[in-house]
Amino acid sequence: MISVWLAAFAVMVLNSLAGHAAVAPAKVRLSQSNVGVSAAPLWFAVQHGLFKKHGVEVEPIYVRNSTIQVMALTTGEVQLSHTGGAPTLNAAASGHDLKIVATFTHEVYWDIVSRPELKSMDDLRGREIGVTNIGGTTWIGAILGLENSKLNPERDRIKLQALGDQTVLSQALSSGRVDAILTEPSFTRELRKKGFKVLAELSRAKIPFASSGLVLSRNYLQQQLEIVEAVLRGLIEATAFVYNPANQETVLRFFTERLKFSDVAAAKEALQDLDRTLARKPYPGLDGLRNIQRVLRYNPSVAKVKVEELIDERIYRKLDDSGFIDGVYKFAKSK
Repeated sequence: MISVWLAAFAVMVLNSLAGHAAVAPAKVRLSQSNVGVSAAPLWFAVQHGLFKKHGVEVEPIYVRNSTIQVMALTTGEVQLSHTGGAPTLNAAASGHDLKIVATFTHEVYWDIVSRPELKSMDDLRGREIGVTNIGGTTWIGAILGLENSKLNPERDRIKLQALGDQTVLSQALSSGRVDAILTEPSFTRELRKKGFKVLAELSRAKIPFASSGLVLSRNYLQQQLEIVEAVLRGLIEATAFVYNPANQETVLRFFTERLKFSDVAAAKEALQDLDRTLARKPYPGLDGLRNIQRVLRYNPSVAKVKVEELIDERIYRKLDDSGFIDGVYKFAKSK
C-alpha cells in the first residue's frame, strides 16, 4: 500500500514539474554595443523584470561594436540584436536574410565635440574624428553630420578613426588622441564642463537615420513570432518606464551609476535628451535606412538591397493598433 502511495506521489511531483517547465519563460540572447542613453530600455527591462512579465527571459550580451553584433546574429550566437541600420544593410548585402522589426531612434542625434582650439565645423578639415567603428552606425552618423555642414571626408581630408564605445571616445578626446568625436548628448555635457567645444548638435538638423533597431533573422522571426513580440513589448514598456516622471529617481540613480556621470545634476540633464535619442513609438522607418544606403554607395552590393524588404512592421502595427503602446504611456495623459 505504501509503495502504491509513493508511486502516486511521484507521479504528482513529475506532473507538477512538467507543468512548471511548460510555463518557464523562453530564453533568448540579445546583443547590444551601445552604452549610452538609447540603451537604457534594455537595461531597465532586464532589471525590472519587464521581459519576464511577457514570458521571455532575455540575456543581454555586450559586444564591442555593431559589426561584431551582426556577425554574432548571423552565426546564431545570439537570436536578436539591438543594432543599427548600417551593419544590418551591410549584412543584407552579403546575403544574410535579416529583418528589422523596430527602430528606437529615427534621426541622427549625436553631437560633434572637439578640442577647445577648434571653433567651427570648417576647422575639421585635415583633422581626425573618433567614431565607434568604420562602416558602423556612428561612422554613418559622422558622415551625415559632415554633409550637413557641406563637408566631405575625402575632399576635406577628414579622417574617421575607429576607437570604441562612447566611454572610449570621450577618453580619446580628453587624451588628445583625436581632434573631435561623435558623441551622445549625455556625454557632451560632461565634455563641455571640461572645456571641450561643441561644434554641432546634429539632432537639430532632423537628419533621417536608423541608429538603433531590433534586428533578427527572417527564419527566427517566422519560427518565434510570439517570442519576438514579447521582447518588443518589454522594450516598449521599459522605454515608457524611463519617460515616466514617477520613476525619475530610479532612472537618475541608474544613469549616474551606469553611465558614470559625475553627479546627479549631470544625470538630470541627460533626461532632457530623451526625446532626442529615444523614440516613444519605435516604428521601423524607411527614410533612415535609405539615407544610410546612400552613404554606403561605395559598396555596390548595398546599393542593390531593397530596403523596404528589410522591414517587417507586423508586430509593431499589432502593438500600436491594439492600444498597447498608448497604454504604457498613460501617465503622459495626465500631465
